[in-house]
Amino acid sequence: MSAQPIPPADGATDPPVTDTERVLAVIWSEVLQVPHVGVEQNFFDLGGHSVLLHMVHDRIVARLGMDPPLIELFQYPTVRGLAAYLDGNAPGAEPSVGRGEVLRTDGRARLAGRRDGRIRRPTLFGEGDHNE
Repeated sequence: MSAQPIPPADGATDPPVTDTERVLAVIWSEVLQVPHVGVEQNFFDLGGHSVLLHMVHDRIVARLGMDPPLIELFQYPTVRGLAAYLDGNAPGAEPSVGRGEVLRTDGRARLAGRRDGRIRRPTLFGEGDHNE
């Protein structure tokens, strides 16, 4: 008697539709070390946790050239939801492309302004830091 294959869990057979979904499904499959990931399966239900989510984030940056805030990966725990967010199609979400870079750039500009003396650091008493 031959063994019958175990059917995949609900959502595991949903095929990726967009290019972003396909890339995310591959990333999740690699990180979670599972053969297939359905686009409606929850990352955390598949054994994912916060450390693995950091690995997913790094691969998204490397493969898709997008740098979404890590919190968004928690808020969109399915391939389909995260892909919609990254593509700017999630309800109420803005596209995340470059958003992290904008935040870093703004921070760098503030830091450079401090170095140049254009922006004064507040002191304990609320006065600017004077280097005179």
